[in-house]
Amino acid sequence: MDTANVESLCNLLARSKLFVPEEIRSLRQRWQRDAKESAAEPGRFLKWLVAARYLTEYQADLVGRGRVDRFFLNEYKLLERIGVGAMAGIYKAVHRLGQVVAVKVLPPSKAKDGNCLARFQREARLARRLKHPNIVRTFEVGDDRGLHYLVMEYLEGETLDEAVKRLGKLPPSEAVRLIYQALLGLECLHEEGMVHRDLKPGNLMLVYANPGGSPLASESSTPNIARATVKILDIGLGRALFDESDAPAGVDANLTADGTILGTIDYMAPEQARDSHAADIRSDIYSLGCTLFHALTGQPPFPDSNVVRKMLRHASEPVPKLAAFNPAVPEGLQQIVEWMMAKDPAQRYPTPQRAAQALQVFLAAGSEDSPRESNEHLHAYLNWLETQHGEEENPTPQKKSEPTAPAPAPRAGPTEPYVSSDVELVSLDPKQPSVPRLNRRDAIKIVAGVAGLAATAGAVWLLKRVLGKKPNPGDQP
Repeated sequence: MDTANVESLCNLLARSKLFVPEEIRSLRQRWQRDAKESAAEPGRFLKWLVAARYLTEYQADLVGRGRVDRFFLNEYKLLERIGVGAMAGIYKAVHRLGQVVAVKVLPPSKAKDGNCLARFQREARLARRLKHPNIVRTFEVGDDRGLHYLVMEYLEGETLDEAVKRLGKLPPSEAVRLIYQALLGLECLHEEGMVHRDLKPGNLMLVYANPGGSPLASESSTPNIARATVKILDIGLGRALFDESDAPAGVDANLTADGTILGTIDYMAPEQARDSHAADIRSDIYSLGCTLFHALTGQPPFPDSNVVRKMLRHASEPVPKLAAFNPAVPEGLQQIVEWMMAKDPAQRYPTPQRAAQALQVFLAAGSEDSPRESNEHLHAYLNWLETQHGEEENPTPQKKSEPTAPAPAPRAGPTEPYVSSDVELVSLDPKQPSVPRLNRRDAIKIVAGVAGLAATAGAVWLLKRVLGKKPNPGDQP
């Protein structure tokens, strides 16, 4: 496409529908007045449009290369590409009513697969039911000329993983506040009968409140953890659906995809490692216990370079002492983390709400208040969504029945802190809980589960060690 002069660029802008003809004529006249002797240079014209914020760099790059299509997906104008891919990926976009959103586009190769497309549509409908201040919101699912897309809340901030890498570890009060919010969001999933199965620091986004609208809390451009709101990411519609490649080239311990193992091993409950489809809400509570441990100490509870050994440590070793990594951690918090990370799901808190109540005693006054979600465009946009989708926008939530709380079993796991109606912590078991020995069946399941990810030289050696047998010299990793 000819972009050798300003006239041809203006024709491209008209075809892109980013501006109406009257706006283009006005912009060109303004450019000629400002540029003077450089007015005929198309490259300078594009740079001027970007500097004056008439175009984004993404839009200017496409127009400069003669691309005039796909600036819009129905009512949404694409502003920036914030994820990799050709047309597939994640985009920052703005609705015609002014609401800024994130748009995930399903790769065309995935859309051609009937099963994949059905899964995308089903999980998008489930995600739209989740309306909670601690969950990234899914607004709608649609398609435009064969491109299927998902419209979500646009978030600016950093993940908890990035925050811990930046700070080393978090003060106990802030770590508790963030995981408390995550548990409230997880309770919303639980009430809808959903399980996340990949909760970890990288899937908790910290959004920073600032009256000026910036995600940063100070002039020093350093985010303030005390002003962060947690948003749970990757609910159902994770990377597996939107990656254009069918499978990674190598083995990744942080894999989240269809296959033998679903989840991230550093934060995975033992029963989920044995059978990912057996995971329930208590498996997610275990993952948030591991995430709280990471936030308090700066590392996962059982770091290990060997995938199989890491899984076996989750199933067999007691929770390390938090105070050994962070002396500021109160003793009572150790007990709560141990209950969240109990090896037996029956010994954990039965619901996220119960775990949140236990943590509430460690919250600073006022920090448990739910964040408010509003801006000048959101109300009009939500009204538009309601007119488009009718009653689907406000479904009646189905309250999931809470499992019966298990009786305390001090020898099998930590004693659950009793939480009274006014959230007062009454008693804690000061004794270190004993950890049950892995039986043959569970050990074999864990090792067999990881076999789908990698062939590990030490798997046989580890299995014999766990089962109490003497390894052969040739088994040594």
